[in-house]
Amino acid sequence: MNVNFEFLSPEPIENVITCMNYEIDKVVYFGYHETIEQLKAATENFLGAYCGVQKAVFHALPDDDLASALRTMRREIDYEKGRKNKIFFDVTGGESLILVAFGMLAKEYSLPLHMYDVMENRLIGLDDGSGPAKNAIDTLVPRREFRMDLDKYIALRGGVINYSLQKGMKAEGAEENDADIRKIWKISEKYEPYWNAFSEFLRGYFIPDATLKSHSRTLRVLEGLYTSNSALNEITKLNAILKDLEADGIISDLVQTKEYIEFRFKNEVIKDILWDSGSIFELHIWQEERDSNDDCRAGVHLDWDGIIRWPEETDVQNEIDVITVKGNNAVFISCKGGRLSPSQTLRALYELSVVAERFGGKYAKRVLAVRCDIGRTYTARAEEMGIEVRKY
Repeated sequence: MNVNFEFLSPEPIENVITCMNYEIDKVVYFGYHETIEQLKAATENFLGAYCGVQKAVFHALPDDDLASALRTMRREIDYEKGRKNKIFFDVTGGESLILVAFGMLAKEYSLPLHMYDVMENRLIGLDDGSGPAKNAIDTLVPRREFRMDLDKYIALRGGVINYSLQKGMKAEGAEENDADIRKIWKISEKYEPYWNAFSEFLRGYFIPDATLKSHSRTLRVLEGLYTSNSALNEITKLNAILKDLEADGIISDLVQTKEYIEFRFKNEVIKDILWDSGSIFELHIWQEERDSNDDCRAGVHLDWDGIIRWPEETDVQNEIDVITVKGNNAVFISCKGGRLSPSQTLRALYELSVVAERFGGKYAKRVLAVRCDIGRTYTARAEEMGIEVRKY
């Protein structure tokens, strides 16, 4: 039996990365009581579901008593050695007293010591400088084929994706309408100052029937345009956008007369994208990111405790506009179209920071994607919070 001894780190991926890459049968964790309470269930579930680990045990150690820590660790080492198991010491994410104990015991028992570079997914053998250890994990243990995806990444942190809340236009609908999404994005760029107002106006004044045909009286449209305080306050602007959408096949059968304006949406997904002003920005970023990552999703609803109770009960959950995973690394992207007020900017930064910290920790990258500048003050604040600001 291959047994991995390791420090239980507050960063979940540090606790499982050896088992992701090697065929480990059992893991013995040493950690502090609070960390064990917080991570035990999610760690056990992940190891069993994705890594083929048969058993995981957890031992709480004091943070100020080296002698006590050594006694507990020696007892567990002697137990595994007595059963002729292969033992490996993993100090990925290790710190303070427990890390010292690992080093002392590795020397005492002549056991191989290693750690992982999580970002590079690279094993680092720790020897005494006399050459590669014959009993090192990469010599004795078969490699495991493991592919990280977003479901595993969130499960590792005790959460779950609530697919019932994901809009179809950001899932299978996006895949099916890929080319049209690119066309809509280009039109939204051309009319960027008016796009959000256009989407809101469309949703309020052009309600389709069962055949997706939309009909509205011209007088009603004009009244709506000229009484609104939005950027879309002229019929010429509305007409120009509609004509470009028709030219690209996004809508069809466009008729504009003094009496009425009518057209037909290409399909239900296209209608939803046009109605939801922010969706085209999210979907554009999803298209830009997906080919260079192992997994990429748009409009992801994250349930904090991994138990979906909604709609029967209230759930703690957040939606992230785009999340990517490449190797062991995730990027959380919040997309904000239009011009943001100072309060909206701050809220966007703090929401992104909180969710990325909960589900990504120190290895996750945070990105705020904007279409308008947020100013030097808030760009500096974002930098202080470890958030990259990208303007599109």
